[in-house]
Amino acid sequence: MLRYGVKPKEWAVKDVPERAPKYGEVKIQVKYAGICGSDLHMYLGMFDVPGNVVSGHEFSGIISEIGDGVTGFKVGDRVTAEHTFAVCEKCEACRKGNYQLCKERVSVGFDVDGGFAEYVIVSGKYVHLLPDSISLAEGAMTEPLACALHAVELIAPKAAQKVLVVGPGPIGLLTGLCFKAYNCLVDIIGTPADRLRLDKAVQVGINVINTPEDSSYDIVADCSGSEKGIDAGLKAIKAGGRYLQVGIAGKPVTINFDALLYKEISIQGTYCHNYPTWERALAMEKMGLIDLKPIISEEIALDQWENAIERLMKQEAIKILVRF
Repeated sequence: MLRYGVKPKEWAVKDVPERAPKYGEVKIQVKYAGICGSDLHMYLGMFDVPGNVVSGHEFSGIISEIGDGVTGFKVGDRVTAEHTFAVCEKCEACRKGNYQLCKERVSVGFDVDGGFAEYVIVSGKYVHLLPDSISLAEGAMTEPLACALHAVELIAPKAAQKVLVVGPGPIGLLTGLCFKAYNCLVDIIGTPADRLRLDKAVQVGINVINTPEDSSYDIVADCSGSEKGIDAGLKAIKAGGRYLQVGIAGKPVTINFDALLYKEISIQGTYCHNYPTWERALAMEKMGLIDLKPIISEEIALDQWENAIERLMKQEAIKILVRF
């Protein structure tokens, strides 16, 4: 298991005792686990999370054991799972189905042991069967796709709207692909360091530009989380346009707030995903509306994790999957 400690970069592969699933839980034999930008943030100590937890929240695998009280699944099923592990089920967000916003939410790979391990235990409420046409590697990509799809659905885009995506990382590419699935006209921008990722954008059919024209986009989605990226997005958006913040800044940023006022811009934040979004994400994969295979850079063994993280931080790869 790849476990993080209490200090930045205090990660190590360790042996951890297995446990059986309790009531309402499912034990999954992990086949693939993706390294997320959030994992990089945790590695650098940018998130306030408890120490000594197995990381990894993008994964797929085979059900190996089912706890009492779980129905609809059997041992041997090919599945993926949300990283929501528990919520209060009483607050307004939970009652509306937006349990990802619950203040008491417990998350797999953040608060409890996650998917960088041979086995992971999840809540049976948030397990999703993989259609036969979706590989286990693609199944591990469902979590970031669900993040991107949830963000795009909050904006409710219309066909032929002009969209700018800022930041061509995995979430930026997936966000662009989701907008394209809505038949939007999608441009994407990055920095010189993003050359590999911008080349990938071209490969998957997203138009790469160097400098966006001011006040020319109906929708801008910032997936960079950078102050410069956010500023560029606010300049590019039309009067009355909609701005979507997808990327995590990880620190306070300064923006030109008057741009919101003078252009009457609507701002939409987005966080995580919920069960219906996951089901729609899987349906889009099954229907062929979004192809996740080109987003996967490579597969590695767990003992190569450190090199993989360093390469991702240098933007030398897009999405690296740990294969078990």
